Amino acid sequence: MNELIWPCPFCSLLCEEHLISDLQGKFKGIETFECDKSKDSLCNFIDIKQKVFDPICNGETIEYDLAVLEASRMIKKSKNPIFCGLGVDVGGARSIVKLASKTNAILDHEHGESLSKITRSLQSKGAFFTSLSEIKSRADVLVFIGKDVHAKKNCLYKKVIKDDGVNTKKRFISYGNIFDSSDELITSLQNLSAFQKNKNFAACSQYNRSFFDELSDFTYIALVWDPANYPEDADAIADILLEIIRDLNIKRRGGILTLSGDDGAITMQSVMSWMTGLPLRTSFTTRGLRHDPNKFSCKKIIKQRTTDLVIWVSCFDTEIPEYVINCKQPLIVFGHYKTSRLLNFKNLDNFVFIPVATPGIDIDGHLIRCDSVVTVPLKKIIDSPLPSLQSVLTRML
Repeated sequence: MNELIWPCPFCSLLCEEHLISDLQGKFKGIETFECDKSKDSLCNFIDIKQKVFDPICNGETIEYDLAVLEASRMIKKSKNPIFCGLGVDVGGARSIVKLASKTNAILDHEHGESLSKITRSLQSKGAFFTSLSEIKSRADVLVFIGKDVHAKKNCLYKKVIKDDGVNTKKRFISYGNIFDSSDELITSLQNLSAFQKNKNFAACSQYNRSFFDELSDFTYIALVWDPANYPEDADAIADILLEIIRDLNIKRRGGILTLSGDDGAITMQSVMSWMTGLPLRTSFTTRGLRHDPNKFSCKKIIKQRTTDLVIWVSCFDTEIPEYVINCKQPLIVFGHYKTSRLLNFKNLDNFVFIPVATPGIDIDGHLIRCDSVVTVPLKKIIDSPLPSLQSVLTRML
């Protein structure tokens, strides 16, 4: 048996995990994982107990070609579809943008709320972003801001700290994990920013005084946070962190690293920007492109019934939000074959489910890392008869 290095596609950090392979490099088993999410997701996606690859139409299994034809018919009939979910790799993202441009569709990611707010902050305030590579080589302290809801702190530690003794002196500090709400975190960050600008600021909290003193000996400070932990207030937090890091760079060096981008969010956002010049929450119309981050929220559009067709695409997750499952519009779902169990359980009408391969599991692909600097190649580790999303959507163009 040999060791197989596997970039995990289920997290925006795209950490490398170690698998067991045979002499031909084929996946045989799982070694001890440092990340529970990687292990759980991999076990879920390669579970061989259910190998039903048949598409479903209105609760009945049908042939794959017939399902593709039915989905194509529904899309062509629609006048205002919305593509949402969008958990895809680079190839799948390009195909979605191409198909959307020909169908007057709206595009929004499952994590569109935090994505759009970060984009809004970037457009209005600017940015002081840093990358994982720069943090690894230069930063002497990493400050993890807020809660670690998605358990990324340990993965980040593994990415940044070397085992050769070179970077073992890096410090990890938590800030704001004691606060229960985003309002408390924002208030504390505003208080810290005010104290940073004026050391005579009498209203500075003792928490911030102690934190500021703790940072005094460091020369390169990296502020790390995950906007997905605070989707409703991501823009407010981004604005304050930018103000703090901007003042810090007057005498020292610092940068901000966002850990957003799970479920292919950064990949979809990047590809959309490459191909159209606009971010997600954009509508393709006969008069051109229209971007409106408030109006083109998939959750709002579905609940307000301003679309006549919902197309959910998710290659990296088997769960579907309730607002999608309970939508009153016709529904098309592209995703992992296990998603069919949820759809059958809900006993839905007027829907088509088409199973597709998962990049990094049963097909090769590419994903963009959370810092938007590196495009990581994904290699398949198991064989399956499922086609890629890209090949299926190409048949519909």
